[in-house]
Amino acid sequence: MPEAAVADLLTRINRVADPNNMTDLEKKHDPVIICPDSVKAGQPFDCTVHVGKHMPHPNEPAHHIQFIDLYLDDIYLCRLDLAARKSNPKATFSIMVPMSGTLKAYQNCNIHGVWVSEKQVKVS
Repeated sequence: MPEAAVADLLTRINRVADPNNMTDLEKKHDPVIICPDSVKAGQPFDCTVHVGKHMPHPNEPAHHIQFIDLYLDDIYLCRLDLAARKSNPKATFSIMVPMSGTLKAYQNCNIHGVWVSEKQVKVS
């Protein structure tokens, strides 16, 4: 990848452009959210965020995922910090959300910047 293109990745929040035609870069960096579409108010549920689900992401000191953050809309829910070679960029969080909204998973690759994905969740 040209140096200018890599620099551009570091100056914005990145996302998959076309889920039906992902590049290898997108496959490695998409933080896939796995959880129910509908949950009960006040009840905890598991929400998994998996970076590299489509294609494994490198996990070495020179190239690795540094953290995974989870939000409901703009409400911060939780974070997992990761260490190269000693962790896998996949986390299951037990969360409770106060209202319907959009779950947003952010991950940071030390070379390719911040990536986000979203999933709607309905609270009844």
